[in-house]
Amino acid sequence: MFDVFTEEIEVLIKDGLANLYWFKDDLRKVWLRAGVSAALCATIAQERDELGKPLTKRLQMDRLYQELRTKDFNLRLRVSREFVRTLTEHTNFVPQDSRHRIEVAERAALKLKAVIAAQNEQQEKNDRKRRDTSAAAKPTYEQSLANLRESFNHAHTLAPQQRGYALERIFVDLMRISGIDVEEPFSNKGEQLDGAIKHDGCYYIVELKWVAGKLEPAQIGSFFYKVEGRFGARGIVLAMNGFTDGVLETLPKGKELKVLLLDGNHLAAVIFGHYTFRDLLNHAIRYATIHTQIYCPHQIDQ
Repeated sequence: MFDVFTEEIEVLIKDGLANLYWFKDDLRKVWLRAGVSAALCATIAQERDELGKPLTKRLQMDRLYQELRTKDFNLRLRVSREFVRTLTEHTNFVPQDSRHRIEVAERAALKLKAVIAAQNEQQEKNDRKRRDTSAAAKPTYEQSLANLRESFNHAHTLAPQQRGYALERIFVDLMRISGIDVEEPFSNKGEQLDGAIKHDGCYYIVELKWVAGKLEPAQIGSFFYKVEGRFGARGIVLAMNGFTDGVLETLPKGKELKVLLLDGNHLAAVIFGHYTFRDLLNHAIRYATIHTQIYCPHQIDQ
């Protein structure tokens, strides 16, 4: 249905409805169905022309629109849409009298269909143009990844504590451009957490570590307890410099595998475009499920 109400549409409505119905009472019924008040219908029905004769149906349509122009535009638009619907959905253009110019109503209905089709086509073009403009303005995944790569390279030049903060920002940005729901670092009852993500309906508590050496068992042991204390949660430890042999030898095996271990090479492979973070997660989950190992290889099988 049309959104732009033009003079052409108004004239077609007047000509169409004035000639669609032979009896004035039928025309007033259409007015009422379209939302014209009964009081206004009655007032116009009582009016006379300059010669003192009752108004023709065409003059009644003119008077109706004179009144509608004095009222809220949305009312005129709503009533006019109903009038257009009446004309364009009408199928039985059969005259009820030899003087009945039903062909005028049929031509008006056909023209209205063409006008509305043209408006809809223009609206679709405008919508496509807006979508294309929006898509062009929005950075692509590759563009965003390139920007993130610069931040990642710069982070290597920072002091140890600043590197840790930079890693938190990089991780959040990476999740966002990857389309993964992410929670930024937060505190919970005095407990500091580096964030959380949601992947395939599961929540993963995240621990991010960028320290000088590899992580020892004691450095990640408390994280396993954090995960255990949360309903249905899993965990990810991302240690930029990896893990000692002691960590890998004492990894939990068996039924309670809830934490995945990733290192800087995993992250770098994502940031440098070798695979996406979703691919990495699916690879790590598959490896833990099939091989019962929560530290997965850097190479993803294609």
